[in-house]
Amino acid sequence: MKAPPLLLALVLACVYVSVIGAEGQEWTRFRGENGAGLGQAKGLPSKVTIADFTWIVELPGSGHSSPVLWGNELFLTITDKKKNERSLLCYNARSGKVKWKWAAPFVKHHQHRFNNFSSSTPAVDGKCVYLFWGSGDRTVAVAVDHKGKKVWRAEFEGFTSDHGTASSPILVDGLMIIQTEHKEQERSAIIALDCVSGAKVWRHDRKNKIGSKKEKSAYSTSVVYQGKDEKKQVLAVNSTHGFISLDAKTGDLLWQYNPGFQQRSVGSIGLSGDVVFATLGSGGGGKESVALRPAVAGGKVKKLYSLDKKGLPYVPTPLGYKGLFFLWGDGGILTCVKADTGKKLYQERVAPGTFFSSPIVADGKIYCGSREGKMVVVAAAEKFELLGISQLPSGIHATPAVAKGKMFIRTDTHLICLGSKK
Repeated sequence: MKAPPLLLALVLACVYVSVIGAEGQEWTRFRGENGAGLGQAKGLPSKVTIADFTWIVELPGSGHSSPVLWGNELFLTITDKKKNERSLLCYNARSGKVKWKWAAPFVKHHQHRFNNFSSSTPAVDGKCVYLFWGSGDRTVAVAVDHKGKKVWRAEFEGFTSDHGTASSPILVDGLMIIQTEHKEQERSAIIALDCVSGAKVWRHDRKNKIGSKKEKSAYSTSVVYQGKDEKKQVLAVNSTHGFISLDAKTGDLLWQYNPGFQQRSVGSIGLSGDVVFATLGSGGGGKESVALRPAVAGGKVKKLYSLDKKGLPYVPTPLGYKGLFFLWGDGGILTCVKADTGKKLYQERVAPGTFFSSPIVADGKIYCGSREGKMVVVAAAEKFELLGISQLPSGIHATPAVAKGKMFIRTDTHLICLGSKK
């Protein structure tokens, strides 16, 4: 029996929309949509060989920032330390060929020996690529259009830090939201800029008591939470103020959860439904964590649980997927817990090495790269299953991007594309 013409048209339209959704996915910021680390791609290999590369290109400088994509344009920031120059490169995502380069000089500043002057991942929309980084005693935000022309630049004086810049910008309803800090003045700020003009829309200052020696640590990247009241909340966390929630439109403080953290916040906030989870740590091995249910519509924030510090990540960001949190520790220990209760399902050492990249999921598999250049793949499931370990050309500090059915991996020396060659 033939389907009625109208029903057939509706079915075809739905199929078309679903295909467009899969093929048209963008990767517009650090760890993709809202920093969740969830990619759409099928058939990605568990063990990577040269034969799996769609293309590979050598990078003309250093950097720890991740790739971002819009359409078939891939954007990446690069540092040339000899020239004291930082650049934004636009690559053709299909071929790996450079389409254009925008560059600007910068002034070196103090940073951690593991940091880089191109650590902050850009954000991108249909009009511009938005950059954020430190330069000397100030932080700088820049918008560059899709043809490589600077649209605007904004500077904020008085920048100093223990470890340099690392937080990445996010975009929310026409606003570019950034974090900056001043170590000597013991304060930090979250600032919203108009994406069109670069003008300041709002600013939320986070001050410490003078002499408190608390760490402001504006290193983690904010996320957006939208509850049943549909109000968009910008969530940020640091050791001095704990969790804070700001109204995305106005910057007004909505709620705060401050148990008195003692460690730095480097990894960003993980999300799973209405649960947000963050870990804090230090190079000396101290670890803290908390899972919260955010407050909405005048209600109160609720603490759900904290976890034992063993295996908790300091640098990698927690990954929320299908009601689970996957916590990839810096030393290669992977912990899987129920997102709503914190019940531990497993804790396994996945591979030797040091992991500063954050895990992402694609094709039902979790990918995470080590500083030694190992790409480790495990099943994104309640039961631990190691699927593959591969050696890439050099170390991995950046987090991979997944879009257009492909994965884009930045190593210390190369940019690699995996997936379909279409």
